[in-house]
Amino acid sequence: MIRYILVDDAPETLKKVKAKIDTIAKDFDLEHIASYDSSKKAFENINKEDYDLLIVDFEMPVYNGIELAKKVATNKKVIFLTSTIANEKKVINSLDISGYLSKPFEVEEFKTILKNKVIGNIITNTSFNKSELLTFAEGVTQDVGIRPYKTYYITSSRNYKGEQSKTNYVHFFGENDEVIVPNVRISINELSEKLKPYGFEKINQSTIVNFSKIHKRNNNELTLIDCEEKFTIGDREKPGIITKIRSIFGIK
Repeated sequence: MIRYILVDDAPETLKKVKAKIDTIAKDFDLEHIASYDSSKKAFENINKEDYDLLIVDFEMPVYNGIELAKKVATNKKVIFLTSTIANEKKVINSLDISGYLSKPFEVEEFKTILKNKVIGNIITNTSFNKSELLTFAEGVTQDVGIRPYKTYYITSSRNYKGEQSKTNYVHFFGENDEVIVPNVRISINELSEKLKPYGFEKINQSTIVNFSKIHKRNNNELTLIDCEEKFTIGDREKPGIITKIRSIFGIK
């Protein structure tokens, strides 16, 4: 998921830009965190931990787009909104940005920047080593621990010992389709949010995979290294998943 914040001193522009982004939000797994019609308000309220992408007006009072990005967007992706082509050189030379968009906002331009400069390049705040143990609460009395690098996929659709997973129960699988932890009472959606910073993505309504383990995609079928199980990419998830896979493999 790419969490984004909009900043523009024109409230009407904020509404129009968000409305257009909403039309592709599901395809590109975009989540709107906040909109600010004042660079000062944005500076005072933006929490760097809460977002991945800043979409900001280039020309604003108090702090212009460059100044605001330097204050709140360290190690974040930045896209500038600009109404004058003359600003292009200033924008490109000012920061390591993802791109700039003309006003009025064009969705196709935005999609191109997402595919080429944003997806697959988000820097998360979570870092971990191979010995790190990630813990999930299962109810109020139990905790389950996994090591992300050893976990290949998590699913609620796979049988374990001849029994289908119950509702909101999942199995964790590792190399060679070996069950690491069976029958954990937690939803796929909840796990998906917790595991995104570790390189996991939900590929359909019942399965999450570790993208560092991807071996091959054939249309909507996905395979992982050192696993025999084949996975189907859901129609809803397919556009975003394919874009992310191509980014990982360096395919434009």
